[in-house]
Amino acid sequence: MTIYFGLGLDNDVQTFKKVQAGVRYAGANRVLAILETQMGFQGYPSGNEHLRIEQYRQVLTTHLETYPESFYRNSFLADQMATATEMLSRRDELLLSGWDFECEEKDLPKRLEVLGQLEQLIFVDLFNETIKLDNQITLSPGFSDRFCQILRHIEKRKNNITQIYTLEPFHILPNHFQRLFKLLKQEGTVVESIKQPKIEGDSDLAHFQTLLLPNNPRSKKTLKQDGSLLLLQCKRETDGADYIAKLLQKNPSWKPHILMTEKNRTLDTALIQEGLPSMGILSASLARPMLQIIKLAPTFLWNPVDPFKLMEFVNLKVKPLEEELANRIAQQLAQAPGIGGEGWAIMLKNYFDEVEAKAQNDNYINIGEIRKQYNFWFRRDRYSTSQRVPIEEVIEIYNYLKEWSFEAFEESGNRSQSLLVLSEQAKRIEELLNTLPEQSLSYLELERIIRTIYEPSPVAFRAQEVGFYPFVHHPAAFLEQVDELVWWNFSQSEPNHFFSRWYKKERAYLEHLGITLETPKEENARLIWQRSQPILHAKKQVILLMPEQVEGKKVHLHPLYSDLQAAFNDLAAITLNIDEPKEQAAFEKHFQLPKFEPLDAQQLGYPKPFFQIQNLNEYLKISQETYTSLDSLFYYPYQWILRYKTRLKKSSILSVVKDNTLLGNLAHRFFERLLKQENVTNWNKEQVEDWIDEQAKKMFGQEGAVLLMYGREPDKINFLNRLKYASWSLVSCLHNNGWQVKDTEMNLEGQFEDTDLKAKADLVLQRGDELAVVDLKWRGLRYREGLIKNQEDLQLVLYSKLIGNPEIWAHTSYFIIEKGRMIARNNQAFQEVQSIDTETAHSDMHDLILSRMNATYHWRKQQIEKGLIEVRCEQTVSTLQEAFEVHGLEGEHMDLLEMKSQDAPFDDYRVLINLIY
Repeated sequence: MTIYFGLGLDNDVQTFKKVQAGVRYAGANRVLAILETQMGFQGYPSGNEHLRIEQYRQVLTTHLETYPESFYRNSFLADQMATATEMLSRRDELLLSGWDFECEEKDLPKRLEVLGQLEQLIFVDLFNETIKLDNQITLSPGFSDRFCQILRHIEKRKNNITQIYTLEPFHILPNHFQRLFKLLKQEGTVVESIKQPKIEGDSDLAHFQTLLLPNNPRSKKTLKQDGSLLLLQCKRETDGADYIAKLLQKNPSWKPHILMTEKNRTLDTALIQEGLPSMGILSASLARPMLQIIKLAPTFLWNPVDPFKLMEFVNLKVKPLEEELANRIAQQLAQAPGIGGEGWAIMLKNYFDEVEAKAQNDNYINIGEIRKQYNFWFRRDRYSTSQRVPIEEVIEIYNYLKEWSFEAFEESGNRSQSLLVLSEQAKRIEELLNTLPEQSLSYLELERIIRTIYEPSPVAFRAQEVGFYPFVHHPAAFLEQVDELVWWNFSQSEPNHFFSRWYKKERAYLEHLGITLETPKEENARLIWQRSQPILHAKKQVILLMPEQVEGKKVHLHPLYSDLQAAFNDLAAITLNIDEPKEQAAFEKHFQLPKFEPLDAQQLGYPKPFFQIQNLNEYLKISQETYTSLDSLFYYPYQWILRYKTRLKKSSILSVVKDNTLLGNLAHRFFERLLKQENVTNWNKEQVEDWIDEQAKKMFGQEGAVLLMYGREPDKINFLNRLKYASWSLVSCLHNNGWQVKDTEMNLEGQFEDTDLKAKADLVLQRGDELAVVDLKWRGLRYREGLIKNQEDLQLVLYSKLIGNPEIWAHTSYFIIEKGRMIARNNQAFQEVQSIDTETAHSDMHDLILSRMNATYHWRKQQIEKGLIEVRCEQTVSTLQEAFEVHGLEGEHMDLLEMKSQDAPFDDYRVLINLIY
């Protein structure tokens, strides 16, 4: 068997060499697997690093009981998993370097002594090579343990590896591979390093290649512009991908090899869109929606619930919850972020009633399974974030996810690889949880465990297609020279190495024992060698794509760019900026370039004063209105027809409401419940505040969980203080003026001219034969005062008309909860209020406003009968009056409501009326 070995060959999906019998291409992990197969050491689990970290955490816990002042103690107390990860990597490094962890030697550095003590607590089960002691903790074998086992047995067990060719020079390989290959060489295996490609010719590329070789003198030259070296600049890597794909499509004879250091599908997607074959790129991303369930599942264990995470969960494309039920829950959460309130119960009842009715005619609907899914997630015990959750409940969740995702994978016909990845990661978490000695977990401990497992797993969204462009991901994965190379993206993506993990005293001690640890200098030398390989392996042409941003983040150019600047006097001659394609001479000699076709700027239209629609009156024969729809008809008729008649409405955004809306909704719910209490107007201040405190315990969890989240305690206290002040202000005002609560959220029905009208009043009061309507608002004191002052409180006037005796006008007022203030036209109903118009009786003013509403309504109906819909905004105000005169619709303006001269606030139809800035 012949092996081509390179440190960059493990992660590449394919190589440039063709498959040959008896020839294998391998990186570190593959060569270990080959040797284990050859020597009879198969059967070790792979992908078990998460278990090893947990097992080593237990080792550290046990060690600290005996040695509480160990050097890692403070780090361990801060983050156990992270400390275990780092300590385990140090242990593995020492093991690979050949140390036996003996602690008997003199002058043993303290940290090495601790690592030696930790090793005494470990039992690694490698085919029963050792006997486990009573005080030892099992550590699953990792790469280092398996590698050292190969080193111990390489002379005892035969293998049929005849030749090994290393891509990296022998002297820059990690020390443990140097030891391995020396032992194989002693057993008769030929071990050689592949020679570097020869540099031929005197092209721009050849000069750059010569400069990259070690010990060559540096000299600047003038570019020949022979096309062997070209630079493509762009703002974003997506733009570069589109340009490269178009370049390939326009030049079918050009078949470059591609180096792409990031595992994402940007370039592959661009190729597919141009009709080119897919490369079958594996995409590794933590942002994959399917994997978000891993992080979101624990949300259901804690109280208070995190409504933002719940919203993410129910909005996932694929989830263990019926789609329509998830949509209903999302809509409910958007308005009342919490679980179990009255609205929640109504939503559930309506949903299951509808599903049961559908199930009678559809055998595919499994109501039992839907209820089971809902109960599993939403009707489980939840624990305070200050408590610890029993570990069996966490295991239950991830076992459920594992089984559900695997079943969904099989039902999809094995098409959705992400489901299989999800199942595997859920399985890993379940395995780790089963190894924990603890019986419960804190919130932070569970989050840390999930973070340890949660990783981007490569998934192929589209298979390789015939004629695909060969590619590699690692710069040191080139097994032979290539004619043309595209380096996408030519940006800095290498790890940073700042300092050694080992002290000088520790290194000196180990070197005295004949053990050499790799230094940052040696790692850097290997990195420098690897980064030049793509350039050195190109024979005819290299194109470097240099984006300013990758995935929305600014990136630095690759370190080789400074070498490029040192090689030539002026790189502008071979550079094409695809965002500003001016000079293209260097490219035009060798390629048919994509043409840039600038789009002419189109002048946006202007709003016109009217829409004109034939037979409009026939089309709009709908008899029922609400105050909101009438308000639109009065002031902005185009909104009335688009929203309420043609039903052209924007879809609801399934996101948790903003704070002001949330506080307003919560305050309404508190007042609705408070004012339904018997004899509430006779309560004292202490009773009101005690009731609010008691209700808050349940209400926040059901409809305002946002305020229970970490860091929101001041906001919650501030809201409750405002609510208590406002509640007592309202209750005392009602008591002092002799009002009793007649109803809250009272449904109102009646007639407005020839139209049925429906409405809902927040609060209706009664005092003998008198009635009063109070509209509760969270904020907007000055705005509401302006409405009353300008005689624009149309909503209150309509409510006053619809309540009680049509001949007797009810009193009206606004109550601003945030300020705890009542606003009214006069003080006939509430003596304490600062009245706005004390000289006019409310009944007279209501008569005047209603008559104007009636006149405006008939005026608008005349327009509709003529097929006209007014478009009112700042740009049309000046032309509307002239248009009215043309159509004979000028009207008696003193009899109408005063029209607006501004654009409509919160307008969803600005695009449709050409009102765009």
